[in-house]
Amino acid sequence: MTFDNMYLYVLPGCPFCAKVDRFMNNVGIEMEHRDASDQAIADELVALGGKLQCPCLVVDDKPMYESMDIINYLNEQIKK
Repeated sequence: MTFDNMYLYVLPGCPFCAKVDRFMNNVGIEMEHRDASDQAIADELVALGGKLQCPCLVVDDKPMYESMDIINYLNEQIKK
């Protein structure tokens, strides 16, 4: 299952990012990941949401933070 209108900012080694990734893998969600350890990507994230916090799910250009909020949102989307 792919979500073309969404992408996820992540940081390597972030346990909260890993939690979201595990959920996505378990339910078969595929989506673009953007590595915020790259300075250009980090700057893009800050410009979008005003802070450097990962994971950050972007849905229709709106940021969503907090791993459980992201998981709950994605879980609702796959139930539709």
